[in-house]
Amino acid sequence: MQKSATLLFLATAAAALVWAADPQGFKIWKAQELKSYAKSEMLGDFGNHNTRMTFRDNDGEVEVHDNWTDVIVVESGEATLMIGGTPVNPKNTAPGEWRATTATGAEKKAIAPGDILHIPAGVPHQFLVAQGKKVAYFALKVPAK
Repeated sequence: MQKSATLLFLATAAAALVWAADPQGFKIWKAQELKSYAKSEMLGDFGNHNTRMTFRDNDGEVEVHDNWTDVIVVESGEATLMIGGTPVNPKNTAPGEWRATTATGAEKKAIAPGDILHIPAGVPHQFLVAQGKKVAYFALKVPAK
């Protein structure tokens, strides 16, 4: 009886270890952990998509991603999103990636905490941050279809 109880305990403990392991590819970023980041950084590259936490206290460049759609969740602060238009003198910075200092004809959209943005591939976009203000956002980059 003692031997079968020991074997049952060991089998149960082994099963609990297997079930306790996180699934492959699973990742959780706790709010407190995100608040501890002081600069923008890649959180994870999962092959067919990646995640990034971005902190801005000044204007960004106009960006155009030929092959990536951005899904952005504004965590804190405020900014103005310039969306659309035509980049002025765009520079190719990497395959399928373009940057410019400005775009003509872009629309202004005020963004604030809790806002979720979906920016399709090929659409110029730029974050403008007023002097003395900050914005923090989580970006999920997914392949464009």
